[in-house]
Amino acid sequence: MLRDFGKLIELAKKLARTILLRERIDEVDTSEELNQDERDYIMQKLAEPSHWLERSRLKKEVDETHAREWERLRANTVADSKLRYLKIMVKVAAIFIGIAVCTYFFSSGNFTEEGTGALPEQESITLELENGAVEKLSKSDNRLFKNSKGNVVGMQKFDQLDYTQAEERSSSSDSDKKPMGYHKLTVPYGKTFQLVLSDGTRVHLNAGTSLKYPVRFIKDKNREVFMEGEAFFDVQKNKEQPFIVNSGSLGVQVLGTQFVISSYPEDAFINTVLLEGSVGLYKNKGSQKKDKERYTMLEPGFMGAWNKEEENIAVTEVDTDIYTAWTKGRMVFSHMKFEDIIKKLARCYNVSITNNNVELGEETFTATFDIKIESMEDILESFKRNYGFDYDIENDKINIY
Repeated sequence: MLRDFGKLIELAKKLARTILLRERIDEVDTSEELNQDERDYIMQKLAEPSHWLERSRLKKEVDETHAREWERLRANTVADSKLRYLKIMVKVAAIFIGIAVCTYFFSSGNFTEEGTGALPEQESITLELENGAVEKLSKSDNRLFKNSKGNVVGMQKFDQLDYTQAEERSSSSDSDKKPMGYHKLTVPYGKTFQLVLSDGTRVHLNAGTSLKYPVRFIKDKNREVFMEGEAFFDVQKNKEQPFIVNSGSLGVQVLGTQFVISSYPEDAFINTVLLEGSVGLYKNKGSQKKDKERYTMLEPGFMGAWNKEEENIAVTEVDTDIYTAWTKGRMVFSHMKFEDIIKKLARCYNVSITNNNVELGEETFTATFDIKIESMEDILESFKRNYGFDYDIENDKINIY
């Protein structure tokens, strides 16, 4: 447990400043108040999108009578005359947040007697190893992963797993003929994570995504991975070994290029957006032999949308920045239906959203949000100003009327 109640209050005050003065959570220095384990765990929890909703609710309680002033704050313009007011509000907010943080940490038992605690399973990034063991990953970790022989196959440094620096293996040609060992990285809603495969290919996994991949690619065989969710791929070029992404009923084959695949089970389409290079899309029948004549080729700046029900591909020209914004901490919607927008928001903020307003669901919106500083409630309020509706928030559940 935390040894000093005063430390938690000080941390709560700093958290209040991140809400009211828009200081980034990772810029708040807690080195003097907490030991390493406590600091890593608490700062990780407070920075998670899944906890922004509760922080937003507390902010609303504190500031419900000053809505207009907060609109000015949203534009990041704080007049000198408001600074004294903000300092007072920081102290008030700290009381509310301190109570909430104390209640969370002390009553939920997230810390063991030694001062460390395991993250709830449903909120953890996990790595399934070759032997089936599952490891929970924290973005504050630096660790090594080994195979059954004790050789290092992967290294984690904070929010990235790297398989390019594996220990030297046997030079025997037989080593290239052995079956590939696979790892499976799973990123829950509300988080993102990065991966560097053994060939140097970089993958940025979005919220609610899993990727199964070999710890090393075997010579003279296709580089093949399996994914569900959404990911940005920057594939290392290798003409001798095509890179293949299997995503449900769609296969994507490339030699070296940058592209995004979005393939969530609840979506009607699997979308592939090409930034550079070229990719071939095809119906994935599980066969190693692909009929190249059936490939749908994409050019940079185009998206191939695979209709799961009709099993066909439609190709359209798109603004690729819209589909890669999430890798930079932004959400961009362009003439998108509200019912599709809330799906993306639910994944990003790890909340449940129920829309009971049928007409609203069909409305289209164009908007850009910075998810690093804007809470779920901030975004709802923005939509509410453009289209009048009501909503209520209870824990991590949102109902729209």
